[in-house]
Formats: sequence, C-alpha cells, structure tokens
Amino acid sequence: MKKLFFTILFLTTVAILFVIADLYQKREKANLDIVYDNIHKSLLQSLVAEKSLSLSLALAISKNRALAESILERDSSKCHEILHETTDSFIKHLNQKFIYTQVITPKLEIFARSWDRESMLPIKTEREDLKELLRTKTPKASVSVSVPAGIKASAPIVYNGYIVGIMEVTTLLDRIVSKLRSYKIETIPLIKSDYVQKEDFIYKNPQIHGYKIANRNFNIHISRQLESTDKKSFDTLLKEQYLKIGDYFVASYPIRDYEGNKLGYFIAFITLKNLDNYLSNKKSILKSIFTMESTKEDIYNFVINSRENPYKEADIGFFLKMHDNIEEKDRIFLREAAKKNLEKLSKKELIDIILNRYDNSKKEGKIE
Repeated sequence: MKKLFFTILFLTTVAILFVIADLYQKREKANLDIVYDNIHKSLLQSLVAEKSLSLSLALAISKNRALAESILERDSSKCHEILHETTDSFIKHLNQKFIYTQVITPKLEIFARSWDRESMLPIKTEREDLKELLRTKTPKASVSVSVPAGIKASAPIVYNGYIVGIMEVTTLLDRIVSKLRSYKIETIPLIKSDYVQKEDFIYKNPQIHGYKIANRNFNIHISRQLESTDKKSFDTLLKEQYLKIGDYFVASYPIRDYEGNKLGYFIAFITLKNLDNYLSNKKSILKSIFTMESTKEDIYNFVINSRENPYKEADIGFFLKMHDNIEEKDRIFLREAAKKNLEKLSKKELIDIILNRYDNSKKEGKIE
C-alpha cells in the first residue's frame, strides 16, 4: 500500500512538472509571438513612411516642366543635370540620403539618371508596375530589384495631357535599416542572389545562403553572425519566422514586390537582454519609439495605429517634454492622459511642476 502511494505521488509529481513545463513553453512562445509582431509593426511603419516620402519626391520632380522639355528635345544630358542637381539638393538640404532618381521613357528605357550619364539603357527586369502606370496614370510605390534595388516610387511626367516619361525615385533599403536601428533593431535586408544585377550597388555585397545583403551600410558584426548560421538553421528561420541565435532574438519578414512576389527577407536582430522592451504594446513601444530622436512622423504613425490611448502610462516628465513635438490634431490623446495623471497630484506637486516649466522656458533661446 505504501509502495502504491509513493508510485502515485511520483507519477502525479511528474505529470505536474510536465504540465508546468508545457505551460512555460506556451507562455514563452506567446511572448516571442508578441515580440515578432511588434517588430513587424515598426518595420511596416518604416516602409510606409519611406514609400510615402519617395512618392512625394517623385510627384514633385515630375512637375518640373524643364524635365519634360528635355525628354521632348531628346536631350539626356540636360535631363541628367536636372536630376543630379535635384537629388543633390535633397541630400544636402533635406538630409535625405540613399536617394537616386531616373527618368524612364514610355517604351520602358532609361532616358537619364542622377548618378551617371548613361542613357537609353534597357530595364532588365519585368516592371508590371510601370506598365500599369502608363495605362492608368496612377503613381506607384513598391520594392523592386530593378537597378538600383530598393523602394521605387514612380510618377508620370505629363506634358500637354500626354505621358512623355516616368519619373522614378529609388530609396535604398539603408533608410529602413537606419530607422529601425534607432529603435535598437538591427536589420539585414536580403534579396535572392539571382535577382541582383551586376550593375547594382549591392552586387559585390556578401552572399548568405543564396541571398545578397541588400543595403550598403550594413552592420558587419550582425552580418557575420548571420553568415555563420548553418543552412538548416537559416532555412528554419525563414520557415518558422524567428529563432534564438546566440545572444539574439532573430526574426524574418518577407520582402515583396508590386505583385506580391517574394524577393527576399528583412532579418531583424534584437539582443535577448532587450527582449522585454518589445513584449508590450504600451510601455515597450513608448520606450523604444518615443526617444529624443523621434520625429513627428514616428509619433504620428504610432498614434494612428494604437487602439487605445498610447500615452496613458507615460509619466509627467514625458508629457512636458513631448507636448510640442506632437501634431496638434493628435494632442488630444496626450492631453487626455496628462489630465488624468495631473489629477492624481497634490497642490504642492502641481506648483513645483509649473515653476520648473517656467524656469526651463526662460533658459530657452539662441546660443551663439
């Protein structure tokens, strides 16, 4: 009888341990799913922002009448000068790096481009997006492997009601990498090696299991970490979406073109010690996005994608610091959260805040 009791006790203990282990694994997977989704949101927001910016630039340049006239005059040198000067202006005055421009003819030949004087070159990749643009006159923005590979925004160049060319602005994927890096997410974009042309800036980049690193300013340490991953683990990463590799949580996200075809992957790395920063849609995102380097665009993209007031758990210091950096139309969220937090303070604490705010305002001004 005693033996039976200990046997039942042992089996029960083992069963409980198995249940606990199973619950732990499920909880860990659920947490990693949240991390994966939060990184994905940041990636998508960065992509949307860069596509919008590129499209705005393409539309603006396409309105340049001198550009249309250079096409009608078949003066590719004049067109090159316009593109080169315009692109240089973006880089110098708007701090828009990694941007290239080119004009394409209605026959889908490269008439002129900003980075060299080559003219009347064939486009070696199939561009259904450009064919549709010629049919509909509707501007487009998508990722493409056409030289140079990156985010391509295209707008029709119209002269007296007729499309005389296509203005195309290419933003290299470096801009996505830089934006995510500011959120402490290190990213390696990969494009299938077969899609990368010899004329492309990324052609001589390292190759990893059949994929080329698709940006110029890549993190060498992270790229070597990925290169050292065996083929089986790499394939598992692409299939299962994320893995733990060394000291990193590593996630993969497909890169697709205009038609939804898979061109490659964004491979995102975050250190395991920073994993908790991406576990919540509240504090974690506020902590990683609302920094001193945040732009109004970053904040706006976060606010419009939030289902609840994103500022409700922020502290008073955050309200004072960020109030002037948020678009007027979105300050309702900030003020609503600030009011609830301020109502909890004592009269003395409120006076201290007002005096501190006044003292800081007196110190603001031009420093010679």
